[in-house]
Amino acid sequence: MQLYNTMSRKKEEFTPVRAGKVNMYVCGITAYDYSHIGHARSAVVFDVLVRYLRYLGLDVTFIRNFTDVDDKIINRANQEGASWTDIVGKYIGAFHEDMDKLGVLRADFEPKATDHITDMITLSQALIDKGHAYSTPSGDVYFRVRSFEGYGKLSGRSLDDMQAGARIAPGEEKEDPMDFALWKAAKPGEPYWDSPWGKGRPGWHIECSAMSEKYITLPLDIHGGGLDLIFPHHENEIAQSEAALGHEFSRYWVHNGFVQVNSEKMSKSLGNFKTIRDILASYLPETLRFFLLTRQYRSPIDFSFDAMDDAEKNLKRIYQSLEAMQEALQKDKWTPAKPDAAIMDEIDKTARLWAESMEDDLNTAAALGHINNLVRLVNRVLETKGLNKSEAGREALARCSRLLKEWGVVLGIFGQEPQKFLAELKNMQISRKQIDTSKIDSLIQQRQDARAAKDFTRSDAIRDELAALGVALRDTPQGVVWELL
Repeated sequence: MQLYNTMSRKKEEFTPVRAGKVNMYVCGITAYDYSHIGHARSAVVFDVLVRYLRYLGLDVTFIRNFTDVDDKIINRANQEGASWTDIVGKYIGAFHEDMDKLGVLRADFEPKATDHITDMITLSQALIDKGHAYSTPSGDVYFRVRSFEGYGKLSGRSLDDMQAGARIAPGEEKEDPMDFALWKAAKPGEPYWDSPWGKGRPGWHIECSAMSEKYITLPLDIHGGGLDLIFPHHENEIAQSEAALGHEFSRYWVHNGFVQVNSEKMSKSLGNFKTIRDILASYLPETLRFFLLTRQYRSPIDFSFDAMDDAEKNLKRIYQSLEAMQEALQKDKWTPAKPDAAIMDEIDKTARLWAESMEDDLNTAAALGHINNLVRLVNRVLETKGLNKSEAGREALARCSRLLKEWGVVLGIFGQEPQKFLAELKNMQISRKQIDTSKIDSLIQQRQDARAAKDFTRSDAIRDELAALGVALRDTPQGVVWELL
């Protein structure tokens, strides 16, 4: 498998540090608000990576942390007149609810920063002892950036360039503007813990270094997160961890691209901020997950309701084919026939291309394209007279069914019974489009009456009226079924 390594700025063959074992750490949320679509993308990307590595037979230990003490958390607590612990509990709980809906697997370990204060103090003291950090008279502890020779190697920034924009704020006791905080002296009204330097709380960057080392043997195989974390967060993690350890912190650095909204950067100031809950009020969770997989993870992805509608239509078509295939495979009688070599070759070729896409830096966009190709093969078998009733057709459908289930597990999609999913989708669309179902039912009954009276002109006119309302009719042995276009 090839993975793009931010450190080397190229794709590399993924080889775990320890044969058969993968240790992966991904930076989680700061628990002060509901998770937004950017959080959803990162969570889905690394969920698929974990699933795929396990699919390859590797033993994966996955850690995703929670930052549960931070300026933003303290500010939110003050705004809401609540304790910071209540704020943290509320939004970690909301995160889990959102991720469960999106089919994101829980991490093997989900440490909170405040559960590892002692580990952060120990790491900070080790850096002081080695001359890489220093305490100030007021009780802050800073990392000496210039003491670490490799600083800037992940982001590609030079110290001179970074120095140009760096300043020491009034009241700070840094030796150098580039230095960053490992420990912050307590301010009035803030949560604090005792330390050798006085009462205070940890800086943001020290959390991940301390917690990753606590749960797994370093170096990590993969450290992940969004592109926005490359600098300063991951750069600082590397500096403090490698300065303390004396060896590599992580072998591969994997970062997912940004989410834009209608081609603009998502931000609250622009009024285009989209939480996961905002989106799931109008779309099924699997539709959002499917949409997030339609771009290779390093590419930016542009969220829009049109794009969500396209994802919904694609997902619906696939589930309709899964339903038809499932019904066909339940038949007892099939006419004898040798395997159709041409179709089986196409299925095998599609399977190879799907695997190649996933092996090529987890290219889910291409993988979904090959899934669509396989679904087209399913439809061809179902629609070809003779083949759809033969043992050759059954063998082809059974092979496609196994592949789609297998790939669905890796991508975290197609896990529902088709009939259940399609019913839920229809209800969601009715709600979103504010469809008057009683009017639809009335028109369908009028059409049935017209057909019974052989008034086909009236029947066709009603069908056209329904089409204008965005409703399509399908005559089945069980009766008329209506769907939203």
